[in-house]
Amino acid sequence: MLSVLKRVCLVCLLLLGVTMLRGAEETSSVKNGWASRPEGVYQFLRIPYEAGKAEVIRKTLPFRRIKLERRAPGGYSVETGKGFPAVIYYIEFHSDGTALLHATSGIEKNGVYKGEIELTDYARLCLLYETLINEADDPAKFGHVINSSHPVISELTLTFTGNKPVRKHRNDVNFGDFKFWVFENVFENIESNIKWVKTDE
Repeated sequence: MLSVLKRVCLVCLLLLGVTMLRGAEETSSVKNGWASRPEGVYQFLRIPYEAGKAEVIRKTLPFRRIKLERRAPGGYSVETGKGFPAVIYYIEFHSDGTALLHATSGIEKNGVYKGEIELTDYARLCLLYETLINEADDPAKFGHVINSSHPVISELTLTFTGNKPVRKHRNDVNFGDFKFWVFENVFENIESNIKWVKTDE
């Protein structure tokens, strides 16, 4: 009888310990405070907006231009005896809806291409950047470059709508800041859905 009582007490103590550990984990977890529904200038993303309002909304967005540039050095392989080109290209999204792709070398589209970016995509990109910067606590902490011999670098340039100076961030594609990586992947996903048309510019 006593051994059964001991077993019951032991099970109760184990359950109590597990419950307390779960509670401790929940209270120590980091909460980022991201709004589940856009607020402020981004509130229009909650519901469909009237077509005539697009121009006014575009002027309220914090960034006039978002540019992402990718640079990777070329090289020569001693093993194969073949060289490979450097990858240098940049993509610009503008608040007025224009998109520009300028590729120097190393990707399928070489030359200059133009396209259009949807207002909702551009606004979500602005919102994502502002949210990630808040998460970083300081714009200087967004991006990280490892000092290695041949890094693959992404450079993000933001031009504000107002008179603030241009802001730049650099990130090592392979070993850099995860927050930058998230932004870059969303940026490139939007870019992949744009219908690019080659231009002579």
